[in-house]
Amino acid sequence: MTPQRKAVLKALEGMAGSPADTAQLYRSAKRRLPGIGLATVYRTLELLCDLGIVNRVHLHEDSQHYELAGSEHRHHLVCVSCRKILPYRGCDLQELTERVRDESDFLVTSHCLSIFGYCGDCLASNRT
Repeated sequence: MTPQRKAVLKALEGMAGSPADTAQLYRSAKRRLPGIGLATVYRTLELLCDLGIVNRVHLHEDSQHYELAGSEHRHHLVCVSCRKILPYRGCDLQELTERVRDESDFLVTSHCLSIFGYCGDCLASNRT
């Protein structure tokens, strides 16, 4: 485990369970290890994803997001107003993945789901 990889992992740990984009992770890792380069952060994230330590989170934005892989599968709720990202635990897509397999001869190995709307804080501020 190199110092660069440790810095990226610490940056991910510091994101309080919320997915972070590469720029956020780079800034955080750079505070821990000033000499780290952006290319190193990208390479480290790819390696950590390949090893199953980190998950890519697809939020349908220009930049890729990442989070530490956990033991539980989860999806994300994205506020279209303040851009807050909230985890949603639980998954009701088992029936859909089985139907995809049965109807298309396609084995689903993973999936991701982001749900877009307004968080409670934004809803409350719009009501006042």
